[in-house]
Amino acid sequence: MAIRSVMDVDEDAPALEIVNMAWGFRLRPANMKEQTSDTLTEWALTFLGIVLLLSAFGQWLLPGSLYGSDMIAMKLMLTAVLGVGGGVILSISARGFRPEVQVDRLRREIRFVSRNPRGRGEILATVDIDNVIGVGMTKSIDGPDCHCLIYLLNGQKPLRLASGSEREIRTVRSMMDDYVTPAAERLAEKLKSREGKAPKSGATAAA
Repeated sequence: MAIRSVMDVDEDAPALEIVNMAWGFRLRPANMKEQTSDTLTEWALTFLGIVLLLSAFGQWLLPGSLYGSDMIAMKLMLTAVLGVGGGVILSISARGFRPEVQVDRLRREIRFVSRNPRGRGEILATVDIDNVIGVGMTKSIDGPDCHCLIYLLNGQKPLRLASGSEREIRTVRSMMDDYVTPAAERLAEKLKSREGKAPKSGATAAA
């Protein structure tokens, strides 16, 4: 069982919660308590998804239904649209709207997770830590919030890791520095490995 401790970096008005785990740490908004509006939204989406699924297959059981070739084609199309729509809505409602980022040093990956009120999490995306070449910090244009960004290999678009106060984001950036190998060190290791593979001049002359 993982030993965990919760640290709210900004004691005055914490916006970000850092949960230290045995395998790394988790980042999530400090106001993760269940809110009535989120619960109502999730229940409404669940109800809507069920209604769409029942409508998709219930139309075939209605008395007096027509089964001509044209009507069957239309019903099949309607069943597909309603069924897919209902399934997607149920999937969204099941995973919830509570974001969380997990930085795992054992698996060397960063997981972007969404949780529902029951605590069930669904992994939306993963990033290999070895593909991260740098960690940055930026400030919002229209507010006091700051953001922690990770920069990836091959010039991919930076990903937002967390948002919070400047003090909180500086703490996250400092923690991430222990996980990420800077681009300069990567280049130095690459050059060193090339030098080790290159044949020495004396050995070449002897040959």
